[in-house]
Amino acid sequence: VAYTGGPYPLGYIGLEHVSIGYSGLGDLFVLLYFGFVATIGLPYLVVMHAGLMGVEEEHDVSSSSTTVSLFFGNGGEEGILFLSFLASIPVGFLATAIIVVNNLRDRTTDVKAGKRTMAVRFGERFARCEYGLLVLFSYASLLMACFTYFTEDVYQLSRYWILLPIISFPIAMPQLRAVAFGGKDGAALNDHVGGTAKVQFLFCILLSIGLRKVYSGAITATTT
Repeated sequence: VAYTGGPYPLGYIGLEHVSIGYSGLGDLFVLLYFGFVATIGLPYLVVMHAGLMGVEEEHDVSSSSTTVSLFFGNGGEEGILFLSFLASIPVGFLATAIIVVNNLRDRTTDVKAGKRTMAVRFGERFARCEYGLLVLFSYASLLMACFTYFTEDVYQLSRYWILLPIISFPIAMPQLRAVAFGGKDGAALNDHVGGTAKVQFLFCILLSIGLRKVYSGAITATTT
């Protein structure tokens, strides 16, 4: 809503002679703000508020030491912030996919309005490929996190909960067929702007549940 609506629409903010909405910076802005800033920002503020920015493992306290180690890694806040960074990647990619299909739909009228979106600058094929890569890599990143970051010696079988968002992939498939691999264009893409938003919403809900299950299972495994 704040990107194109409200009293101060961010998409039309002018940075000297540059406007986010008219210069092709919209994709990057959405990735950075709705991905990295929105996902990492809250954990960062929580860590700051809790006074854990300087926590080290040697300062842990009694029974909470295991929890601190699991949630914050070897260097205190670095663990939770790095995990937030990992989570922000698929979240940001799916948010960017929403604006990509929007710009793909509007590229003809955007040319007349002087908006130089990525779809206008690089064309229809580029926009469709960009959309496909953003959506597919969002799901691929779950596999990479499962088998690289969440190691079996620490998280054991609970690490597979990080794959829970894959349940949303059947909803993503019609969007991929229509936008990345199909021939839908113009107003026919309206349903897939909202459809992509639904994919992101469900993906994020399942990701939150999955992360909770990963750490709950890991804590249980280390305390039994």
